[in-house]
Amino acid sequence: MSSVFDPHQRATIEAAAARIIPTDQDPGALEAGVIDYIERTLSNYAKHAAKLYFDGVSELDRLAREKVGAEAFIALAPEEQDEILRSLEQGASRFFAVLLEHTMEGFYGDPRHGGNKNRVGWKMIGFPGPSFPKGYEPPLGWYDANEPNDFGSAKKR
Repeated sequence: MSSVFDPHQRATIEAAAARIIPTDQDPGALEAGVIDYIERTLSNYAKHAAKLYFDGVSELDRLAREKVGAEAFIALAPEEQDEILRSLEQGASRFFAVLLEHTMEGFYGDPRHGGNKNRVGWKMIGFPGPSFPKGYEPPLGWYDANEPNDFGSAKKR
């Protein structure tokens, strides 16, 4: 996978995602590898959103300088990062909306898409994962047993 972000951009997006889903008694965005999902997404089907992220990192750093006098967003304490992210959310920032969407996708989505490492998001909510390739157990019907797999594999059987 080619890198979309430079090291500073990657660290900034990773820090912001980690404040959206922080690590507490459960793993958070860091452990789920949300940054890898975001970068993979931006290098594939969401290439159009890359500039939004580049501009978003600049905005986060600008707000860190203005509000706290820090050199960069990643230099802030978690509470200060939260304050800046909250201001973007309240201002209906398009960058924040896309970051939030991608963070959730990377945390709760299927691990085959680059995030949710070790299925940490699924474990947190008690989701056992997709039934394929094991298939569904009765009482589900013919359709469930014969529906093609969305990812191009053989039919469930």
